[in-house]
Amino acid sequence: MKQALSILTALFTLSSVTPAWSGMVDTYGIGARATSMGGAVSASPSPVFAPYYNPAGLSLAETPTVAAGVLTTTPDIEIGDYSVGGSPGVDFSDTTGTLIVPHAGFAMPINDKLSAGMSLYAPWGMHVEWDKDPAKNPGAYNNYEAYYQRVAITPALSYKVSNKLSVGAGISLGRSETGADFINADFRDPSVFNKPFEAELTDDFNVSFNIGTLYQATDRLSMGLTYRSRTQADFEGDLKVAGTKVADVTLNYDHPEQIQGGVAYRFGASKNLLVEADAVWTRWGINDTQSQYVHYLNGVTEPMIIKRNWEDTTKYSLGMEWTVNPTVTLRGGYTWDPTPVPDNSLDFIWPDGDKHTLALGAGFTFGAFTIDIAASYANIPGQRHIDGESDALNGSYGGAPVSLVADGTVLNIGSTITYMF
Repeated sequence: MKQALSILTALFTLSSVTPAWSGMVDTYGIGARATSMGGAVSASPSPVFAPYYNPAGLSLAETPTVAAGVLTTTPDIEIGDYSVGGSPGVDFSDTTGTLIVPHAGFAMPINDKLSAGMSLYAPWGMHVEWDKDPAKNPGAYNNYEAYYQRVAITPALSYKVSNKLSVGAGISLGRSETGADFINADFRDPSVFNKPFEAELTDDFNVSFNIGTLYQATDRLSMGLTYRSRTQADFEGDLKVAGTKVADVTLNYDHPEQIQGGVAYRFGASKNLLVEADAVWTRWGINDTQSQYVHYLNGVTEPMIIKRNWEDTTKYSLGMEWTVNPTVTLRGGYTWDPTPVPDNSLDFIWPDGDKHTLALGAGFTFGAFTIDIAASYANIPGQRHIDGESDALNGSYGGAPVSLVADGTVLNIGSTITYMF
């Protein structure tokens, strides 16, 4: 199983799901339909991706169905007036480029009561890169590349308790990776001053579970509730200085639990207009402290404890789906996603900001095939100002206060092809 997860993770190594400053390590949507509806699908999930959004939704599968697709993410991150200890402000931007993440799923009814399915996806992901030359990017002394992702395979089952109520559960088998690179700014040690430090860590195998309920009160009204459990992640890897390994590194950093709930209603005489509202609570507070331990090859162990002070968040989404005719379906969505990262712990390893996300999409059905497309645009409302209060940033410069103005957008484009047997 570990070898299989390693191979599947390789499929995701072009990127992680979400670039920094434009969204924390949460997904912009698994499957183009969910992306175009702002993720508001827990009460009306696509069966092939129900193992993530609501395992009980597997009961909606009428025939064996497979799906696969990709999501591309293009960030535009701007940092202005970056100043250390009152130095003249410097402007710079990210060099991340376009990130690509695949997704796939399968669902089928077993009998009148029982359905099964499996999804492959990245529930958490972040990747951001900056110029590593401190002359162009003084933020490189804090970090010039950071990534964090989990790839998971989730087999799941659902059971129809009655014609109205279904329940479901799935086990997520995952592999996680994280890394952070920076230029050392400590001039007290000439042997490492201005040299790149690179840490690459993996957690080869971790497990979590998803459970959900789907209640179809009428042929118009449905309600969904999903719990995605906390995932214990124990990272291990190497610390390299200028390409040479100097230490082993361990990091305990868990993926947070989530509760997602939604209500969907079908309007119109033919019930062809679906409107759904969802809320997702994420327990970011479990990672109040980032505890990393550096085990040098000479036998010395150095703890690196960073206070994160993250706050639990609730994300709100509204999605709409209009079935124009048997061939064409149009979709739209909106999401408000507040950041868990306070000003006093913001840095280039875990950068983030509040964001509005608007989404549009469509589905085209031709016989047994359906092609879904989606585009979403995330924007930070206004700019985020840091005026020396971030201990995580200040610590990279010997305690000198760092100030900056951050702004960013991200464009997501996704497509999914579905085949019903």
